[in-house]
Order: sequence, then C-alpha cells, then structure tokens
Amino acid sequence: MSVIRKLRWKFVLINMLIVTAMLVFISMFFIVSVSDSLREDSMDLLNQVILQDSIPMFTIGKEQDQEGFDRFFGNDNSVSLPYFTVSVLNTGQVFIVANQYYDLDEDTIEEVVNLCLEQEEPSGVLRDYSLRYLRSSTASGWQLAFADISQEESTIRSVVQNTMLMSLAAFAAFFVISILLARWAVRPVEQSWQQQRQFVADASHELKTPLTVVLSSADMMEKHSAAMTDKEQRWLENIQASSLQMKELVEELLVLARSDANEARANPHTLLNLSDLVEDTLLQFEAALFESGHLLEAELTPDLYVSGDRGKLKRLLEILLDNARKYAAQGSDVQVFLAPEGAKRLRLEVRNQGELIPPNQLERIFERFYRADQARASEGFGLGLPIARTIAQEHGGKIWAASNDEEGTRFFVSLPRAKAPAAERET
Repeated sequence: MSVIRKLRWKFVLINMLIVTAMLVFISMFFIVSVSDSLREDSMDLLNQVILQDSIPMFTIGKEQDQEGFDRFFGNDNSVSLPYFTVSVLNTGQVFIVANQYYDLDEDTIEEVVNLCLEQEEPSGVLRDYSLRYLRSSTASGWQLAFADISQEESTIRSVVQNTMLMSLAAFAAFFVISILLARWAVRPVEQSWQQQRQFVADASHELKTPLTVVLSSADMMEKHSAAMTDKEQRWLENIQASSLQMKELVEELLVLARSDANEARANPHTLLNLSDLVEDTLLQFEAALFESGHLLEAELTPDLYVSGDRGKLKRLLEILLDNARKYAAQGSDVQVFLAPEGAKRLRLEVRNQGELIPPNQLERIFERFYRADQARASEGFGLGLPIARTIAQEHGGKIWAASNDEEGTRFFVSLPRAKAPAAERET
C-alpha cells in the first residue's frame, strides 16, 4: 500500500472514529431520554393512584363485587396506562382498590404482591410480570400501585432498533463522505509526493550520464598513472571511490523511484525454487564473508517455491547478507535459515551476533536514509533495508527485525509459498 493510500485511510479512520463516538453518544442520549420520559410517565401515574382513597373492589379469596368491578374497570379515561392498586392490611388481608384496564387472576395478584413486599426498594420493576410498582406504608399496612410497562418496553425496543438502523445508515453515509473528503484533503500532499518522486527519478537518470563520464575518464587516467606523482594518484583514487559511491546511491534511488512509480512488476513473476536461489547466493557470498572474518552457516529446507522475480529476490538476500557482514562482531558466524511457516508461507532468517539494535529503532531501520546510530552509518546510505522491504512487499510478503542478547540481531522475511511443479510433487 502506497504512502498516500495509507494517509487517506488514516484520515478516514480518524474521521470515522469521531463520527462513531458522536453517533454512539447521540443514540445513547436519545434512548436514555425516551426511557426516562416513559419511566417518569408511569411513575407519575403510580404517584397519582396510590394515594386515591377508594373503596376496595373486592377482597382476594372472597366473592368478587361485580358491580364494584364494573364501576372501576375502565371508568377513568384520564389514565393512559393499565394499572391496579392494592391495599395490604397488617392482618394479611389483600384488597384490590382499583383496576384500570387490567385483568389479573387472584393467584397472580398474590404472587405480585408478595414479590413487591419482598423488594428492598420502595419502587422498581418486576421484569417477569412487566410491572412497575410503587409501595407506600400506611397506618393499617401497605398501599401498593402497579403499572403495566409492556407497552413501555415495546416502545424502548422499537426506539433502540430504529436508532440503530438510523445510526448504521448515518455511519455508511459518513463513511462515503469521509472517503471523498480524504481524497480532496490529501490531494495537495499527493501532488507534492508525485513531484518529489518524479524529481528523484529524473535526477537519478540525469546523474547517470555524468557519473559514467567521470568514471570512464578516471579509468583512462589510471592507465597513465605511472607519470603521476603519489599525491595525484591519491587524488585519482579519491575520484574513483567517490564516483563509485555516488553511482551506487543513484542506482538505489532509481530502484526506489521505480517502485514508487508502480514499475516494480515490470518483469512478470515466475515459479522459483527459493531454496536453490538462496543456496546459490550463499555460495557467491561466502568468500566475501570469509574475507571479513566470518563463517557462513546455513540450514535450508529443500524445494520451497515462491512466485517472484529471481533478480529481486536475490538482491533482497544480498542486502541482508551484506548488512550482517557489516555489523557482525569480529570472528562471529552469520547464520541463514529457510523453513516453511505453516502450509501457505515460508520464512527466511538471517542472523548475526554483534551490536544490538535498540527496540525503538527496529521499525525505523526500514525507513529511507535512516541509520540506527553513527556506528551503523559508516557504510552505505540507509537505502538497503528500505529496498529489501520494497522487494518483500512486491512479492506479497513482509520483513521485520529482532535484536536481543540471547540470539543477536535477526532479520526475517515471510513470503507466500507456491506449490511445487507437478513433476516434483509426483516424485
């Protein structure tokens, strides 16, 4: 993923986090407000009816007074919620004082009354019966009022569902808007990035020609160096060394510029035996390591295949080996491992013992032109590891580092594993 694309998605992510927090706050505020309003309505009702000085309609366990029942059942049109009130005497007798739009049998009323009297709070909700109660003590016992909250619960459920649907719709709308805003907001940065990228590519191309001329002229002068003084020969050697160093920098900048310009996969990926590629590269690099005072140890699982560019994968390994050679302690070994990583991936590891990389710099060493410290800045330009990361990403992989006293400094490359050719699978 390009830097600009990451910046866009970071913009969208921050925007959506803010939007999500606002939607959650607004939704919760609305739901709580509706719930509190409905609760206040039912509590107002209970406070009104619990103090009514009404003649009991009937006594639980006695023959009901149908005339009284009809007189209280449905007469009060000013009350919008079904409710009933109960008086409980100190003697244990239970009386139905009022019943508005509510039909309960005696057993249920007894259960509800007993459950209400067992509660510690004077008001609350009996969820099993969808009732809100209010309890008040009197000189003769208790006065209880109950309101049906089934409609209240249904309303709250409906409000929650509708609020969630509206929030999801708003979230989707803000997501689309955030994407459009991200493109608009990042456009100046993208243009600046493209101009910088184009400048690096053009400058690198333009520098190649004069560098070639300088190196060719230096080579011609070297052929006639016998007539030069010692000081002039040292000047010539300085010219050659600096020109070669500049040429290496230009080539590395060109690699990164082509990668930024999406020219990374100009060469099609082919099926490669990575085990053989690593082994061949190690044979070529073994002499350079030996001259630097290091022995090379390798543990490679045979016939591990990847789909990729042979030249680039070879360069990735060379960068890691050269990095290990530069920073390995004198006389220590450089170790290379290649093994499967599950069924679908494989892992390449290059390990060396030497100066450790601080934990807070393990990620930054893959940034362009970054060196962990001055000791690591003695050679190179800080572009090797960024190039290695670019190559790994081009092949659908990732690269990271670890550094500790027990195992030294280790660089890991994880790549997608490809199936071996049919002929090799059959054998």
